[in-house]
Amino acid sequence: MTQIRKSSSFNLFGYKVQVIISPPKKVNNYKFNFPSPHARNLFAFAATLFFVTVFAHWAVNTLTNDAYLTKEINLPKSVYYSLLGQKKENKKIVEPKADGIVFHGPRTHKKVALTFDADMTPQMLKDLSSGTVESYYDRNLIDILNQTNTKATLFLSGMWIEHYGSVARELHSNPLFELANHTYSHPGFTGVCYGLTLVEELRKVHELEKTQKLLKAVTGFDNKLFRFPGGCFSSPDLDLVTKTGQVAIQWDVAGQDGFNSDTQNIVSNVVDNAKNGSIIVMHMNGYPNEPVTSQALPLIITSLRERGFEFVTVSELLDMKPTNPVVRINQLLSYLK
Repeated sequence: MTQIRKSSSFNLFGYKVQVIISPPKKVNNYKFNFPSPHARNLFAFAATLFFVTVFAHWAVNTLTNDAYLTKEINLPKSVYYSLLGQKKENKKIVEPKADGIVFHGPRTHKKVALTFDADMTPQMLKDLSSGTVESYYDRNLIDILNQTNTKATLFLSGMWIEHYGSVARELHSNPLFELANHTYSHPGFTGVCYGLTLVEELRKVHELEKTQKLLKAVTGFDNKLFRFPGGCFSSPDLDLVTKTGQVAIQWDVAGQDGFNSDTQNIVSNVVDNAKNGSIIVMHMNGYPNEPVTSQALPLIITSLRERGFEFVTVSELLDMKPTNPVVRINQLLSYLK
């Protein structure tokens, strides 16, 4: 259909003014024409600078805000471990299958779990401070586990975590190991227990929960594994552990390496008694508490592997379900550096 232009005219201060009205043209695309390429580039630079400035202002205010940095988020395990630079497919944080205490895993498969306790009491801290003892961390033992590619579960006391914080983080980042709760100050929970100082009833929950918080700060996980110092406990103690969402892990094979300088005796204690599903307990404090554990360990690993045993973590031995880690924003940012 042909569109007709309309026109009209009138006089304005002695001048003839003619107005022509044309039908609107259909515009499919609007394009702003810059007077020159230089003007176009200048506009693009200014717009980019504006948005970068706005984003930087938001980022600085947000990422320096403690409330934001300590906010916890759930990450899929695959994302979390890719940020760590480790592939931890076998690292499991678990939900207990049943209440009570665990002495061993299933007897149907040739799998065993090596476990090592890292004790730390107030007196041990004093020994470190005074120089009486050089270290309560047996690095040689961990080196052997790494060199032989042997998995283990490490039960850490809270005071040990506080004193060896960087070591605890290093152990957590290693896919061979899982960390677990061994109370805060390694006290006795009931009766006479290897000379350990007996903890007051009201302090027991503190012993459990403080180390839980320390473990979560190190690992990002809500820990589910607990071990009583010396393996000493009462029925109410066991109920307390269950109420905190943990499962008590005992053992059915003891290396008896505490203050034992007989390497072959430690090896025999483990190798002669290990069976399918065994949970083996030794220690990782080193000299003087466990002077030859790291010497016995290679012989134990070799002997059990020759008998066809596979070393797994406690979580894997008990086939407990994994959960996604909880990570603070500032911890996540540190992984991205």
